[in-house]
Amino acid sequence: MRKVALCSVVLLCWGAASAAALSDKPYLNAGDAEFGSLLPPPPPDGSARDKRDLRTVLELQKDVTPDRLVAIHADTEQSVYRFAGEVFGPTFTKERFPLTGAFFDKVRNDGAVGVRPIKQAYKRARPYQASQEVKAPADIAAASQSPTYPSGHSTFGAQAAFLLAMMVPEKKRELFERGWAYGEQRVASGVAYPSDWEGGHIGAAVMVTLMMQKPEFRTDFDAVKTELRKGLGLAP
Repeated sequence: MRKVALCSVVLLCWGAASAAALSDKPYLNAGDAEFGSLLPPPPPDGSARDKRDLRTVLELQKDVTPDRLVAIHADTEQSVYRFAGEVFGPTFTKERFPLTGAFFDKVRNDGAVGVRPIKQAYKRARPYQASQEVKAPADIAAASQSPTYPSGHSTFGAQAAFLLAMMVPEKKRELFERGWAYGEQRVASGVAYPSDWEGGHIGAAVMVTLMMQKPEFRTDFDAVKTELRKGLGLAP
């Protein structure tokens, strides 16, 4: 028992030390781009594109099964473990990949400087707010009160897919499929439009490109890639 307890303490300390090894510099700064005008405007209210957006939401909601609803709720979690667990398997956990989790938490948090200004620039109402035909789960709606364009969840899903695909190209197809589905869950739940999903993907591509230009980000990226590939049993 004493040996087991000692090993647990060592592992916990190692995980904390790994997470702390990330750069303390932000991966993205407000001055890195004119984020408020980075994306084209969303479809104007009542326009043909806006109506097509709404029809797509309603069509997706018709096909939501109980199992899909469970997945929709689970995918509200913005975590790399939730995102990639289905691709890398049940051993992809915080305990085994602590640096990876800390890195993607930082990507998500620092990436907010590129999402928040655009949301505030357009202040687009969410589908369930704009139409009584759209039925969003009460808990998801309650947690989704900010403007919808671009989708923050879709942005994170695309960022995770882009970065993980660069680290583990052997799983590139599955990771991009996961990124697609992760963002689509928001549309099916009634809290985002397809154009919000598309905007999130465009914004994510720009933000990842900006992040990759920073030496401190590349250093952290390489460290996470090493942890990930070693832990998954892949060649360096």
